[in-house]
Amino acid sequence: MLDANAGLTKAETEAKALVERGLELITQAKGEYREALGLYREACRKAGVDCEFPGGRSDNVSPKVSFVVEKADKGIRVMVKGKPESEEVIPLAALKASIGKAAYAFTDKHVGPRERVGNKGGTLGNRLRAVMAGKK
Repeated sequence: MLDANAGLTKAETEAKALVERGLELITQAKGEYREALGLYREACRKAGVDCEFPGGRSDNVSPKVSFVVEKADKGIRVMVKGKPESEEVIPLAALKASIGKAAYAFTDKHVGPRERVGNKGGTLGNRLRAVMAGKK
């Protein structure tokens, strides 16, 4: 029984060491890949040719939208910046029920559906939370 327990402990220790070594090798390989990819991209740029692996961040799904968010007497005044016709006061009761639902209702109405414009309601929800907490 003691031999089996000692063998199990030894096997677990060896397995742990192999996992750690494997993770080190993965980290090293990723670093080498990034370095080689950077050199490749630089060479493509200097040669004036398109890279097979352009990398970088992809284009935005939709144009940037900014919101004006301010406390009002009976709620929070919200407007899409540059679109005064979108001004609304979201009642405190609606915000206390669900900030997310109120934010998405506003963005769906004034910006467009999430599938088309991205997560603008999430952005507005964060701004609403900050105003309600008194941070802005």
